Amino acid sequence: MRYVKLDVEMKWKILISVVLIVLVVGSGIGVYLLNQRNVKEIVDRGERVNILVLGLDHIEGASARRTDTMMLASIDSEGGTASLMSIPRDLYLKYPDGKFRRVNAAYPINGAKLATEMVSNFLGVPINFHMVVDYEGFKEIVDLLGGVQITVEERLQYTDEAGNLDIDIEPGTQTLNGEEAMGYVRYRGNQSDFQRINRQQKFLKALLQGGVTVEGWSQVKNLINTGRKYMKTNLSLMDMYDLGKALQNLSIGDFDMATISGKPTRVDNKAVLLPQIVETRTAVAQEINGLSLTGKADANVYVLNGEGSAYLARNARDKLVNLGFSVTGTDNADRFDYETSYLVSLNENGRELSGEVARELDFELKRVYVDDFQETMRALEGAGVNLPDGTNLLLIMGKGSTGFVS
Repeated sequence: MRYVKLDVEMKWKILISVVLIVLVVGSGIGVYLLNQRNVKEIVDRGERVNILVLGLDHIEGASARRTDTMMLASIDSEGGTASLMSIPRDLYLKYPDGKFRRVNAAYPINGAKLATEMVSNFLGVPINFHMVVDYEGFKEIVDLLGGVQITVEERLQYTDEAGNLDIDIEPGTQTLNGEEAMGYVRYRGNQSDFQRINRQQKFLKALLQGGVTVEGWSQVKNLINTGRKYMKTNLSLMDMYDLGKALQNLSIGDFDMATISGKPTRVDNKAVLLPQIVETRTAVAQEINGLSLTGKADANVYVLNGEGSAYLARNARDKLVNLGFSVTGTDNADRFDYETSYLVSLNENGRELSGEVARELDFELKRVYVDDFQETMRALEGAGVNLPDGTNLLLIMGKGSTGFVS
């Protein structure tokens, strides 16, 4: 059987295409919605496309199903960026009937309509679309994609008979199958909801980074059949086509992930998260409205010479400082044969500022996040590269970067 392995950028685009195909076929779209083109109208107006993604839990004998996962996907096709904002399921909000409940109670009350209304009102952004994913479908899709490689930081062991969960995943780098992947993203144990969200986001990064191995059209057919059973959306067929066009030019580096914060407390002996309004408004301003609340000086860049030209890192430092950025130091990289330049985001602040730095660098580079760059980071550490405290971006000058300082 012939397998075709693809580079990361092509994998990303194929993965998006396959997922879109699955969602289109599995969306339960009525004939009257086939020609609806709301996505195109939003894109033509230069506005963001906001989609609420809901993952449904499954509790044996329960009369209604709650949303175990809630994420807002926001795409700016004009600006060439996208973000995925996680909404903690325990967020405690006021409902239209005046009562306070966790946000994940909205779906069993009135489906995706109320869930969308609650998230839209809380964040203060319009949400026109939703996608609802059943975790059984999630498992099947991961298996059909051949599993996902990820590094598990610690043993995850938890049994919940009511929630139909029996999780036991050993630590280490491994390829998770569908059952294991579902356990990884749903595990909570004695951890907080934010730790669970961090794992979900790490899983998505690994899925996007790894892409898919194409095994023929039978694989796509199986994905379509899975989508028909387990996924629903109010996006029409033409909306899906337009959404695919909006996504096609985005790379992994253009996709940000964020989490809405909350203050843990107990209400009526239930663990909930109280909204943090200021932090939420800041996150929405940055991730959804595209407003930068930081300046160039907040970008603390450490520069490495990975190309070998004399004084390359030092000269780049001077150029960056003149452009208004902060530079925490310079050094030689672990080697001088980097074929590609890299801008590595070391934390969330770095990721937020990486776009602004990249725009000022007039040479080709790849924007990556430190979690996806561990092998190189270990090599740099072994070569004696020590990043000062406060550094949020690492710039490795590779082939083709010398023109920046000439």
